[in-house]
Amino acid sequence: MKNNSIKISFQFIQVLIFLTIVFPVSSYALKGDEQQPIKIEADSGTADMKQMMTVFNGNVVITQGSLVIHADKATAEQDANGYRSIILYGKPVVFEQIDNDGGKIEGQGNQFNYNTKSNLALLTGRSRVKKGNNIIIANVITYNTKTQVYSATATPSNGVNKKTSGRITVILDKINNDNRK
Repeated sequence: MKNNSIKISFQFIQVLIFLTIVFPVSSYALKGDEQQPIKIEADSGTADMKQMMTVFNGNVVITQGSLVIHADKATAEQDANGYRSIILYGKPVVFEQIDNDGGKIEGQGNQFNYNTKSNLALLTGRSRVKKGNNIIIANVITYNTKTQVYSATATPSNGVNKKTSGRITVILDKINNDNRK
Protein backbone atom coordinates (compact mmCIF):
# COMPACT_ATOMS: atom_id res chain seq x y z
CA MET A 1 0.00 0.00 0.00
CA LYS A 2 1.65 3.23 -1.14
CA ASN A 3 -0.71 5.61 0.68
CA ASN A 4 1.10 6.96 3.75
CA SER A 5 -2.17 8.06 5.37
CA ILE A 6 -4.13 5.26 6.97
CA LYS A 7 -7.59 5.78 8.44
CA ILE A 8 -7.95 3.67 11.54
CA SER A 9 -11.33 3.17 13.17
CA PHE A 10 -11.06 -0.06 15.15
CA GLN A 11 -11.12 -0.53 18.90
CA PHE A 12 -7.36 -0.67 19.47
CA ILE A 13 -6.94 2.94 18.58
CA GLN A 14 -8.79 3.91 21.72
CA VAL A 15 -5.23 4.00 22.91
CA LEU A 16 -5.20 7.54 21.55
CA ILE A 17 -6.80 8.84 24.67
CA PHE A 18 -4.25 11.60 24.62
CA LEU A 19 -7.23 13.80 23.89
CA THR A 20 -7.99 13.92 27.57
CA ILE A 21 -5.13 16.34 27.86
CA VAL A 22 -7.18 19.34 26.86
CA PHE A 23 -10.84 18.80 27.51
CA PRO A 24 -12.93 16.98 30.09
CA VAL A 25 -11.58 13.50 30.57
CA SER A 26 -13.12 11.02 28.16
CA SER A 27 -15.12 7.95 29.09
CA TYR A 28 -11.97 5.82 28.67
CA ALA A 29 -10.06 7.62 31.42
CA LEU A 30 -10.18 6.61 35.03
CA LYS A 31 -13.62 7.39 36.43
CA GLY A 32 -13.43 10.44 38.64
CA ASP A 33 -10.44 12.05 36.89
CA GLU A 34 -12.69 14.72 35.38
CA GLN A 35 -13.89 15.64 38.87
CA GLN A 36 -10.38 16.28 40.11
CA PRO A 37 -8.84 19.76 40.10
CA ILE A 38 -6.42 20.65 37.33
CA LYS A 39 -3.00 21.57 38.72
CA ILE A 40 -0.49 23.40 36.52
CA GLU A 41 3.11 23.95 37.58
CA ALA A 42 5.65 25.87 35.48
CA ASP A 43 8.67 28.10 35.76
CA SER A 44 6.53 31.05 34.65
CA GLY A 45 3.05 31.88 33.44
CA THR A 46 1.11 34.81 32.01
CA ALA A 47 -2.57 35.42 31.42
CA ASP A 48 -3.94 38.06 29.05
CA MET A 49 -7.59 38.43 30.00
CA LYS A 50 -8.35 40.79 27.08
CA GLN A 51 -6.96 38.39 24.50
CA MET A 52 -8.27 35.34 26.42
CA MET A 53 -4.82 33.72 26.26
CA THR A 54 -2.70 31.94 28.85
CA VAL A 55 0.92 30.86 28.44
CA PHE A 56 3.01 28.64 30.74
CA ASN A 57 6.76 28.29 30.14
CA GLY A 58 9.50 26.03 31.44
CA ASN A 59 9.10 22.56 32.89
CA VAL A 60 5.30 22.63 32.60
CA VAL A 61 3.58 19.85 34.55
CA ILE A 62 -0.21 19.46 34.27
CA THR A 63 -2.06 16.97 36.46
CA GLN A 64 -5.71 16.03 36.81
CA GLY A 65 -6.46 12.82 38.67
CA SER A 66 -4.36 10.07 37.07
CA LEU A 67 -3.46 12.27 34.07
CA VAL A 68 0.08 13.68 34.13
CA ILE A 69 1.52 15.80 31.30
CA HIS A 70 5.05 17.18 30.92
CA ALA A 71 5.77 19.91 28.36
CA ASP A 72 8.20 22.75 27.79
CA LYS A 73 5.46 25.26 26.98
CA ALA A 74 1.65 25.37 27.02
CA THR A 75 -0.62 27.97 25.43
CA ALA A 76 -4.39 28.12 25.71
CA GLU A 77 -6.82 30.54 24.07
CA GLN A 78 -10.54 31.11 23.85
CA ASP A 79 -12.25 33.05 21.06
CA ALA A 80 -15.29 35.34 21.37
CA ASN A 81 -17.61 32.40 20.58
CA GLY A 82 -16.20 30.30 23.42
CA TYR A 83 -14.17 27.89 21.26
CA ARG A 84 -10.93 26.86 22.88
CA SER A 85 -7.57 25.77 21.57
CA ILE A 86 -4.47 24.52 23.32
CA ILE A 87 -0.97 23.86 22.08
CA LEU A 88 1.63 21.97 24.09
CA TYR A 89 5.27 22.05 23.01
CA GLY A 90 8.11 19.80 24.10
CA LYS A 91 11.03 17.67 23.13
CA PRO A 92 8.84 15.73 23.62
CA VAL A 93 5.48 16.44 25.27
CA VAL A 94 4.89 13.33 27.42
CA PHE A 95 1.65 12.18 29.01
CA GLU A 96 0.28 9.21 30.89
CA GLN A 97 -3.08 8.30 32.35
CA ILE A 98 -4.79 5.31 33.91
CA ASP A 99 -7.95 4.05 32.16
CA ASN A 100 -11.00 2.41 33.74
CA ASP A 101 -9.50 -1.05 33.14
CA GLY A 102 -6.49 -0.09 35.27
CA GLY A 103 -4.22 0.01 32.21
CA LYS A 104 -1.75 2.80 31.60
CA ILE A 105 -2.02 4.97 28.49
CA GLU A 106 1.25 6.64 27.56
CA GLY A 107 2.10 8.98 24.73
CA GLN A 108 4.52 11.52 23.40
CA GLY A 109 5.07 13.91 20.53
CA ASN A 110 6.87 17.18 19.92
CA GLN A 111 3.62 19.14 19.75
CA PHE A 112 0.00 18.60 20.74
CA ASN A 113 -2.83 20.77 19.34
CA TYR A 114 -6.51 20.64 20.16
CA ASN A 115 -9.29 22.91 18.91
CA THR A 116 -12.89 22.63 20.17
CA LYS A 117 -14.29 24.31 17.04
CA SER A 118 -12.87 21.71 14.63
CA ASN A 119 -13.01 18.88 17.18
CA LEU A 120 -9.52 17.87 16.05
CA ALA A 121 -6.62 16.81 18.22
CA LEU A 122 -3.19 16.43 16.61
CA LEU A 123 -0.09 14.90 18.12
CA THR A 124 2.83 15.74 15.81
CA GLY A 125 6.55 15.12 15.56
CA ARG A 126 7.79 11.64 16.42
CA SER A 127 4.40 10.78 17.91
CA ARG A 128 3.60 7.57 19.67
CA VAL A 129 0.77 6.33 21.86
CA LYS A 130 0.86 3.08 23.84
CA LYS A 131 -1.68 1.12 25.84
CA GLY A 132 -0.51 -2.23 27.13
CA ASN A 133 1.31 -3.91 24.26
CA ASN A 134 -0.61 -1.91 21.62
CA ILE A 135 1.37 0.91 20.05
CA ILE A 136 0.93 3.40 17.24
CA ILE A 137 3.92 5.37 15.93
CA ALA A 138 3.61 8.10 13.31
CA ASN A 139 4.69 11.61 12.54
CA VAL A 140 1.10 12.84 12.97
CA ILE A 141 -1.70 11.16 14.92
CA THR A 142 -5.09 12.86 14.50
CA TYR A 143 -8.34 12.22 16.34
CA ASN A 144 -11.73 13.81 15.64
CA THR A 145 -13.56 13.95 18.97
CA LYS A 146 -16.96 14.27 17.27
CA THR A 147 -16.71 11.46 14.71
CA GLN A 148 -14.27 9.35 16.77
CA VAL A 149 -12.16 8.72 13.67
CA TYR A 150 -8.41 8.36 14.07
CA SER A 151 -5.72 8.66 11.44
CA ALA A 152 -1.96 8.29 11.42
CA THR A 153 0.37 9.76 8.84
CA ALA A 154 4.07 9.63 8.23
CA THR A 155 6.35 11.99 6.40
CA PRO A 156 9.46 10.99 4.46
CA SER A 157 11.36 11.31 7.73
CA ASN A 158 9.16 10.53 10.72
CA GLY A 159 12.14 10.03 13.00
CA VAL A 160 11.25 6.49 14.06
CA ASN A 161 14.12 4.79 12.27
CA LYS A 162 15.65 4.70 8.81
CA LYS A 163 14.16 1.31 7.89
CA THR A 164 10.57 2.48 8.40
CA SER A 165 10.98 6.15 7.57
CA GLY A 166 8.00 7.44 5.65
CA ARG A 167 5.63 4.89 7.16
CA ILE A 168 3.52 4.47 10.27
CA THR A 169 3.79 1.54 12.65
CA VAL A 170 0.86 -0.08 14.46
CA ILE A 171 1.48 -2.99 16.80
CA LEU A 172 -1.63 -4.84 17.97
CA ASP A 173 -1.45 -7.35 20.78
CA LYS A 174 -3.62 -10.45 20.57
CA ILE A 175 -7.12 -9.87 21.88
CA ASN A 176 -8.07 -11.63 25.10
CA ASN A 177 -9.23 -10.54 28.52
CA ASP A 178 -5.71 -10.72 29.95
CA ASN A 179 -4.45 -8.02 27.57
CA ARG A 180 -7.00 -5.35 28.44
CA LYS A 181 -4.55 -3.58 30.80
